[in-house]
Amino acid sequence: MDHNVSMLLEKIKAVAEQTRAGAVRAADRAGKRAGEMAQATRLNLQIFDRNTECDVLYKEIGKIIYDIHQGAQTEEDVIERKLTQLDALHSEIDGLRDELSALKTVCICPRCGRQCSRDDAYCAGCGSPL
Repeated sequence: MDHNVSMLLEKIKAVAEQTRAGAVRAADRAGKRAGEMAQATRLNLQIFDRNTECDVLYKEIGKIIYDIHQGAQTEEDVIERKLTQLDALHSEIDGLRDELSALKTVCICPRCGRQCSRDDAYCAGCGSPL
């Protein structure tokens, strides 16, 4: 085989290998991103469910307070139990939100509010440590 043809085939082979490697990396990144989006959706649904549970408890507490205002007798610790349930739900929501923010590829500078990459050590806007 002619030397020039052989060199051309080697170059084509090298370009094809680089293209394949790039496609594999792109597919891996896309798969990872899809997984992150699915996880974020799951966390958002859990947050929504916990907020709905909180709304129900708020209504129940309001009804109890109004009943007490009207002179109805209630158990002494019924409101305290519901408030404890609310505290637990809010704590759970905070944990879910922390998980959700950990999935994001950006963070917010606490000093100036600018969006920065999670990989940044310092804010590009104000220079504050992140």
